[in-house]
Amino acid sequence: MTHKVAIVIPTWNHRELLMACLASIQAQTFRDYQVIVVDDGSTDDTCQWLAQNAPDVLVVKMSANRGFASAVNAGIQTASSPLIFLLNNDMVLAPNCVEHLVSAARRCDDSAAMFAPYVLFREKPDTVFCAGDAMLQNGRPVSIGYGVLRKEFRLTSEAFGVSAGAALYRADLFEEIGLFDEVFGAYFEDADLSFRARLAGFRAVIVPDALSYHVGSASLEGRHVWRAQQCCRNHCLLVVKNMPKALLFRHGGAILREHRHQIGRVFTVARSSKGFLYALKKVAETLGKTLAALPHACRERVRIQRRRKVDTQLLARMLLPVNVAERMGERVTVTPSEGPRDA
Repeated sequence: MTHKVAIVIPTWNHRELLMACLASIQAQTFRDYQVIVVDDGSTDDTCQWLAQNAPDVLVVKMSANRGFASAVNAGIQTASSPLIFLLNNDMVLAPNCVEHLVSAARRCDDSAAMFAPYVLFREKPDTVFCAGDAMLQNGRPVSIGYGVLRKEFRLTSEAFGVSAGAALYRADLFEEIGLFDEVFGAYFEDADLSFRARLAGFRAVIVPDALSYHVGSASLEGRHVWRAQQCCRNHCLLVVKNMPKALLFRHGGAILREHRHQIGRVFTVARSSKGFLYALKKVAETLGKTLAALPHACRERVRIQRRRKVDTQLLARMLLPVNVAERMGERVTVTPSEGPRDA
């Protein structure tokens, strides 16, 4: 039997978070779904608990911890539903969240292929965690609304992209543009997919009635240096793969300043952890990993840009100036993507 929605949950340890996530799915008013949990090499008793307590859940076991992108790709490839809801294990859904997302997908034409719920902090439900993603001119993705009080936040109907921590996708999108780039591993891999989707002519829609609640950085487990390294490397890969040549020249200064900031972030976080020499080592390590991944990014760039359908001027209007994000925090407004496209 093919279900309308496949709910794909990548998980690595933190069984208690997964339990709360699955309980919120069980409470959904929309029932035509299949749950696929991708265990990314957990070392706790997650798999045993699932076998004993969630027999209806399809479990995909990874042989080792391979990162978010690999885990969600395994879930997407296992699914056979026309709609795929990617959900982190540290998310809890309001009872009608999936129903609202599916209704939005039904109302919209096929160019709308990504749907974002309105995500709040679970411990502070009066505060926004994310309402879709914006993309800055310097190639840095930002979560729209992060940290803003809900009563002060002005929702928009569309965004540049969505966060894969909680997002509904049309399965056809992956057939058109491919899966998540596993070279990214984790961080910015969803921004890369959103960027590729926008270049291919697809849109991202915000669904304000679909509420989800997030536990902040629950799965980071103190790996802050690693996170800074991932963001630094992946920012470079994101820009190289996706930014059209004209916009690379136009925003080159801002892009270089952002990458310098990312390198500085690696140094600062590493130095606060284990000192100056350790920080230098981690910066050198990050630059080495970035250089090693650049040939892949360049090959992908050729393929992506060759298939691009969106006019450069239209894409330029989707990218936000850096000073807007700095002046307004994350209270960014995204212009809807109406406009001409290249054939």
